[in-house]
Amino acid sequence: MNGLPASTRQFIDELVRSTGADSPEEAIRGKARELIQKLEATFGCQMPVDVNVLASLQGIHGSNDLPIQSPDAELVPRSEGGVEMRVHPDRPETRQRFSIAHEITHTFFPDYEQKGWCRTDARFRNREDPDQYLEMLCDIGAAELLFPQPWFGNDAASVSDASGLVSLATTYHASREATVRRFVETATEAIAAVYFVWKLKPTQKKTIGRKDQMNLLGITPEDEVREALRLRIEYTIPSECFRSAGHYLPNDKSIESAGPIYEAALTGQPCDGECFLELGQSAGTYNIMAVPLWTEETQRGSKGENMVAAVLKPMDVRKPSKKRKTPEPGRSLFDDL
Repeated sequence: MNGLPASTRQFIDELVRSTGADSPEEAIRGKARELIQKLEATFGCQMPVDVNVLASLQGIHGSNDLPIQSPDAELVPRSEGGVEMRVHPDRPETRQRFSIAHEITHTFFPDYEQKGWCRTDARFRNREDPDQYLEMLCDIGAAELLFPQPWFGNDAASVSDASGLVSLATTYHASREATVRRFVETATEAIAAVYFVWKLKPTQKKTIGRKDQMNLLGITPEDEVREALRLRIEYTIPSECFRSAGHYLPNDKSIESAGPIYEAALTGQPCDGECFLELGQSAGTYNIMAVPLWTEETQRGSKGENMVAAVLKPMDVRKPSKKRKTPEPGRSLFDDL
């Protein structure tokens, strides 16, 4: 590229051109699958995938230095040539594994040694921003590396309840949130991965918990906020079939403090069942597999309830009045990784 630093858009375009793929997503998935095939041919392939071996196969050098530009991991050029990976050792194992897989994916781009790369805040990915889009592509590549086909597909086919999802996460040494997302993304039926967090609805954020005014109950602003928290949809990842059917689950919609989703939040145990959910135009009865997620104390409900990842399968759901394009999810698949 003329010896000059390439723009992010150029990196993405060059990846597509060099692979002959129809899209950046297809190109990234193809490169990830090639690396898995190389691993299988060289060492065999057992689950969970050894991400350090994958890094070695890509010529990445290890380092004991802490990442400078990221709290998780970064890939930086070496003065003697090649690149080295710095991973923060204090992050949870599942997060480290995803970060390593994410950084490996950066090496799929031509001329990746031109600059350093670091895993950024994965909560928000905007496809219109080339830098964030490239990071999203690396998230996609990381999923292909951590949950490779056909192994993951074969294991996922036997999952029929929430406990099975937890076991699947254990098998692949991945977070529950990432496993649930991959489970849905590779499904052929109409299901959606829905992530529920404890939060206020948008209209309450400016009126509840204000320190400059007294509330009628005489409680502290912090307690007022905590009591008003409800388990609400943070984001949704639909399967292709779910998306094609026109179902749409609105962000910030709350659920009742009953049913398998709330029970998983309250007990910290995986829960299953059918339940009516009032979800706007997609209100109806769903088959639910609900998995509690590790939750920081400050992010819990008023009774100490957890956040939840749930797989929703429509059973008797109001048909959409018209099909609408499901918006791209605003956050990454692997926020807790």
